[in-house]
Amino acid sequence: MEQAKQFILQFLAKEAECWTKLELDDLDAFNQAVRELYGMAVEDLDQGLGIFEEDELDVEEEPTTYIPRHLYKLSAYKNKFYGDVWVAYVSSTNPRKEPNKHTLFEGFIAAYIENESKIIGTMIINKYRSTMVIDGWRKSVYNPENLDIKNLGEFVATERYFEPGNYDNFSRKEYLKDS
Repeated sequence: MEQAKQFILQFLAKEAECWTKLELDDLDAFNQAVRELYGMAVEDLDQGLGIFEEDELDVEEEPTTYIPRHLYKLSAYKNKFYGDVWVAYVSSTNPRKEPNKHTLFEGFIAAYIENESKIIGTMIINKYRSTMVIDGWRKSVYNPENLDIKNLGEFVATERYFEPGNYDNFSRKEYLKDS
């Protein structure tokens, strides 16, 4: 579980680096960081990560230095297609430094692919626009077809790191679940 946690933390740090470099005047450095982020995921998932290589940058006078998302919980599963699978439950992009002031926003699903840790899918909270009520998770359209976020396999273990806020009446319940 520790190796999966370290991979997820590296992935979240690389994502924050990409967002930070998006606002700087160095197109090559930004695109290199994006390619490195893509290298941490399976092919075809790159568009699902929400960061894209650019032909030009919109340079900010006072660029933002992004911090990585908060990792709230990491759950392990035995999956029939991927073997060991981990789900990292995280906050939104560039959160404030107080983890308990945020809610769950996204989940990154990781596995070993050809002996290398990779992000194999993503899931995001499912919020009804009319009521703003969150009722669970929905998968990214870029996830592999054989990755079912409603049935990731046999649950193995969960490690919890920070308890999220519960402003949405969903995050704390999801955090406390053993799955």
